[in-house]
Amino acid sequence: MKTKKLLRKLLLAVIVLIAAVIIVGMGFWLIDGRSPQAFIVSHSLKKSTMETYAMRKAEKTDKSTIEIPDGVTFPREVTQYRVGHMQVFESPAQDDSKPILLYIHGGAYYQNFNMQHWKAMAEWAETTGCGIVAPNYPMLYQYTAKDAHPLMMQLYRQLLERFPARRIIIAGDSAGGGFALALTQEMRADSIDLPSHLILISPWVDVTGGDDALQEHDTFLNNEVLRHVGADWAAELDTHDPIVSPFYGNMQGLPPTELFTGTWEVFYTDIVKTYDKMKAAGVDVRLHVKEKMGHVYPLWPCPEGKEARKEIAEIIL
Repeated sequence: MKTKKLLRKLLLAVIVLIAAVIIVGMGFWLIDGRSPQAFIVSHSLKKSTMETYAMRKAEKTDKSTIEIPDGVTFPREVTQYRVGHMQVFESPAQDDSKPILLYIHGGAYYQNFNMQHWKAMAEWAETTGCGIVAPNYPMLYQYTAKDAHPLMMQLYRQLLERFPARRIIIAGDSAGGGFALALTQEMRADSIDLPSHLILISPWVDVTGGDDALQEHDTFLNNEVLRHVGADWAAELDTHDPIVSPFYGNMQGLPPTELFTGTWEVFYTDIVKTYDKMKAAGVDVRLHVKEKMGHVYPLWPCPEGKEARKEIAEIIL
């Protein structure tokens, strides 16, 4: 009997604790406007500084060959190949009716794939049955935009030899989102068959931009650093050249586009302007805005991120 009473007390204590956590979490959400997990993620991010920028610029690390990190499992086998000297990861679609997602990762053009990129791609491959093509494109500080663009265009042309354009979706986050938009503008200018859809997550569309008025809310991005990195990526190109700042490019004739952004990231204003410019050019474009969320929030391990990834999965399907 004593054992049963003790178990009941323990069970009651656990129930009370769980209820308290739920109530506190709901209260936090109502007061802050974000989930507790989103708050924790946003404040665990390390904002870049000019000091870290200088350190990155001085690095001579070879980034041309990487591996998928332990703990990430794709539903179908991942193979690797090279386009020129560019490493490419590919996981096949479930069947010929499923799309191929060409994913261009972010990282300010000098950081490789991170764990959240791999997890998101594996998740979409599982939930949608789509194929994944993930290029490890040439990055700073060994290469610039003029080195990366031809290889990415070559990769896309090779994909068109294997898949109809209607099956290809190009997606990207941050720098990768800007890169995706710039590539698609380049394809249209060269009369190359365009992908069926663009999915751009917090795209860096103007390397000279970033809203200083939002800097206090952005716990990750630093406008001063970004403008230096953007100039490095452009190198001898003008920083307003659409190859590096696709906001200044021609939006007419682009495929249906999804733009995801949080209101507390310095790119928010530029992304809204991009939406307006696309809309004015007749593009079928949708703007997905999440209040008080930061840069690339759809990749965050929080309820808001999970909801956005589910929405992206529905777009892929």
